[in-house]
Amino acid sequence: MLNLLQFFILGAVQGLTEFLPVSSSGHLILLEKFFSINDNLVLLNLTLHLGTALAAIIFFWKDLMNIIIKRDWNMIKNLFLALFTTTILGFFLKNTVENIFIYNNSIKPILIGMLFTAIILFISTKIDKSHRSLNTLTRVEAVKIGLVQAVAIIPGISRSGLTYFITLQSGIKKEEAFKFSFLLAIPTILGAAFVETITNFKDITTTTALWPLILGLIISFIFGILGLWMFKRVIKTAKMWLFSIYLVILATWLWFL
Repeated sequence: MLNLLQFFILGAVQGLTEFLPVSSSGHLILLEKFFSINDNLVLLNLTLHLGTALAAIIFFWKDLMNIIIKRDWNMIKNLFLALFTTTILGFFLKNTVENIFIYNNSIKPILIGMLFTAIILFISTKIDKSHRSLNTLTRVEAVKIGLVQAVAIIPGISRSGLTYFITLQSGIKKEEAFKFSFLLAIPTILGAAFVETITNFKDITTTTALWPLILGLIISFIFGILGLWMFKRVIKTAKMWLFSIYLVILATWLWFL
């Protein structure tokens, strides 16, 4: 049985790493192995992901309202195309990824994913062609963003880092790439949580007390807001390389641990 401190740690790590480009799935799997969590993983992960989804909704509330009120069909179509592409490819990748990265006792595949993310983040610091606004994003580019987001189903590979990188590479301004990446994150997180719950509903039990789950949700929400603010700040100060260094150090340390 997890104690309140462990729920706090899990919530904080999920909240920060869901939006910072360091792979939340990779960090959660490592923590779950460290804490030897085997029971009710589906309910735990669902609770933590709901907290971060709520954080993204609150953080981008004005943007979401603008899209709805102004009926920004171009943005809606691009978000839908990216999400649809992710869903289709993710469906075919899911079982393979779970067998290699989740049900496998070795953490080395996750560490390889983190090193890959570190390289992508470092390359993103060298991109200096971001000048377009989001309303110029093409359908093909939206599909491409959806494809790379599906690749981020692999633990260790950051969804936020990869989608930000590919949007930036398309020539979209940094702040706009940040916005699209996380507007896309909202339905992605909620959809993935829903599918995971339906698929593994039989594994959900009521043995976990309610209050620790509520604590985990609240903490993941608070740290999710913090993670979004930090990522936006890092983009403005052009210090993405800090995450590259963190991932290289963490992966190297765990590899030889």
